[in-house]
Amino acid sequence: MGKFTAYKVQLASLPDGKYEQEFEIDTEFFRNMENHDIISSDVKVHLDMLKKNDTYDCTFHCKGMMQIPCDRCLDPLDHEVDTVYHVTVKYGENYDDGADNLLVIPYSDSYLNVAYILNDTILLTIPLRHVHPMGKCNRAMAAALSRHKSGVDEETDEALDEVDAELENDAED
Repeated sequence: MGKFTAYKVQLASLPDGKYEQEFEIDTEFFRNMENHDIISSDVKVHLDMLKKNDTYDCTFHCKGMMQIPCDRCLDPLDHEVDTVYHVTVKYGENYDDGADNLLVIPYSDSYLNVAYILNDTILLTIPLRHVHPMGKCNRAMAAALSRHKSGVDEETDEALDEVDAELENDAED
């Protein structure tokens, strides 16, 4: 049994209709993807699929929690995952994922392995800069970091902290 066999969605033999499937994205999933930046993961994925005229409309609902390292102190940071991804799957001569939200798979494939789709969808929910709220970072690491900063870096870090504070205020409004 392969690492990602649990993420196969049967397509070829399905009659027209609605289908559902559940997946779990845990820490082992990311280890198998060779992504060691995810500390832990407990994300549930619900797939709603509608097959109509050899077209498969797939909607993935991803919800759960992950722990990622804080960019400032490297301690675990909780990250909530709550996203939806829609893709239409069709059969064609060759594999083609060049269009947004359209995936063409070869006629020879009887199933679609959604592991890489789920990996990309979930990873795209992580913000570019992920840090603890002000004052919540590991104090020992923050102190060590501040000892090694130059004046220019402090100004940059303070500016980024101000942007973080503004974003938090906007989110609260």
